[in-house]
Amino acid sequence: MAPMGIRLSPLDIAVFCLLGVGVIYHLYAGVLSSRIASFRQKRTVDLRELLALSMEAAVQGGREVKRIREDNTLEEKSKGKTKEGASEKLTLGDLNSHRKMFYLIKNTYPNIQVNSEEHANAEGEATVWTRIIPEEILAKISGGKEVPAERITVWIDPLDATQEYTENLQKYVTTMVCVAVDGDPVIGVIHKPFTGYTGVLI
Repeated sequence: MAPMGIRLSPLDIAVFCLLGVGVIYHLYAGVLSSRIASFRQKRTVDLRELLALSMEAAVQGGREVKRIREDNTLEEKSKGKTKEGASEKLTLGDLNSHRKMFYLIKNTYPNIQVNSEEHANAEGEATVWTRIIPEEILAKISGGKEVPAERITVWIDPLDATQEYTENLQKYVTTMVCVAVDGDPVIGVIHKPFTGYTGVLI
């Protein structure tokens, strides 16, 4: 016996199409909405969080600066001349501090522009911030201010006073972070690795 053909009316075809669209929608709607929410979240930044992150970056960079100085593993070299003709020093403290600070900020907020006094060719570290905001920051800044990531630029100085650092003049050595919105500075952090002092300007 020859197989019987199945004929579908235009109405049946329309019903099957609608069912198919419904199934696809329910399968992917949750995934798409979560991705859209994640995208929107990454494109805006709470300045309270960015202040706390800047402080943590300065401290983590400072730990590297202090550790390398105490271990006496500076690997000192010259990266050029200053305008005055003096040798501009570069140490492992500069580079390791740069990696800690740069990648902590960049891994947390990939869409933020981060500029550094130093540059390292090594791959970044898988460092992620805990997003814990210290109580003193919550007390200073009431309520969060959301800013689009593309309006923010972060400047870091992984080791200020490298010359003094090589001479073990510890009190002059700092790590610093500056945050600008639309080119105007809104956050400043300075950390002294050898005393543990951290100053904030907002």
